Amino acid sequence: MLKCKNCGERLTKFDKEMCPYCGTKNPIENMKDSSDTTQTLDKILSEDSNYSIKSYKLWLILMMCLGMFSADLFYLKKYKNAVIRLSMNIIIFLIFFLSIYLSNNSMIVLAILLPIGFLFLFYLALGLFFLVKNRHPKDSNGVYLK
Repeated sequence: MLKCKNCGERLTKFDKEMCPYCGTKNPIENMKDSSDTTQTLDKILSEDSNYSIKSYKLWLILMMCLGMFSADLFYLKKYKNAVIRLSMNIIIFLIFFLSIYLSNNSMIVLAILLPIGFLFLFYLALGLFFLVKNRHPKDSNGVYLK
């Protein structure tokens, strides 16, 4: 951030010849030391090898195809939410499976496929909702998906 050497007010890079607040000529002492914030942040993000920008398209595909296994949340590194969703999906699967299997013992294939199909269709619809509404979620670092 640029500041006037006389009055200390914030300046823009266009105010290098005269301070608009106090009228001091050449209010910025070290112009070479000041830099644009965006350039600095880009340099910091590129140097951080542990961080990678997440893809919105990949996240959407993971949600629509493997959402019942919480693959989309594991991709965003939201492990707590992923484990909670995965355990809820297992409970839903078991409830569906047991209710169908106990009512008709000969339909074990239907008892397995029906809950899986239900969960798949639910996450497919949820992914389509995000696609239509064009909502981009944030990853675990709070950065929107690109």
